[in-house]
Amino acid sequence: ALASAAQAGTPTIETAPAPAAGLWQWFIGGSVGYLTDLEEEMYNLQVGMEYLTPGERASHAIYLEIGFTQDDASYRQVPPPGTTGGITADASIDLDIIPITLNYKYEAAITDRLNWYGGLGLGVAVLDSSYDWSWSQAVAPPYPSSGKGGGDDDEVVFYGDVFAGLSYDVSDSFGIFAGVRYIFMDNQDWDIEEKGISSSYEGGIDGDVLIELGARYRF
Repeated sequence: ALASAAQAGTPTIETAPAPAAGLWQWFIGGSVGYLTDLEEEMYNLQVGMEYLTPGERASHAIYLEIGFTQDDASYRQVPPPGTTGGITADASIDLDIIPITLNYKYEAAITDRLNWYGGLGLGVAVLDSSYDWSWSQAVAPPYPSSGKGGGDDDEVVFYGDVFAGLSYDVSDSFGIFAGVRYIFMDNQDWDIEEKGISSSYEGGIDGDVLIELGARYRF
């Protein structure tokens, strides 16, 4: 009886459960966007890992991203009206821009499914460019009356961006997002000096703003 009484009077101490541990998850994603200055489309693919913190309803992601866009330009130079022997010249430049960046993204919940996010990416852009030029002259003895040429160049330059936007969790594994990016990079400069052709060209998307829509899948 004494033992039972002693046991009955012993206080019970309850310990709080340990907080849920964070979880690393792989994800893939992609987006399509519009460059407001260049007025061209841009496409991006992503693969990386996201660290989920259930207690904070937030996440940290580190991922690799590869993009693609094009910057094309053309020029035409004609002689003044009424002149003879003037030179008509044409030049065109095609530039493929392939950014490759390592990105960090922080995301936090607004509601059960709606989130905001922000982050930055740093890396390089592979520039693959080519140009063509031609000229013709109606009256030009004893010189040639026409000519043409061209060339190409490959270059790797600095590239980075900062971004922010909203995301929506369609399910635990699939989500969509919409956001904006500000891009900074080392643009490529061209100077074409040929007979009758004198033009300068700066190719790239430094200072451009990208408006994008995309989706991600966790697995």
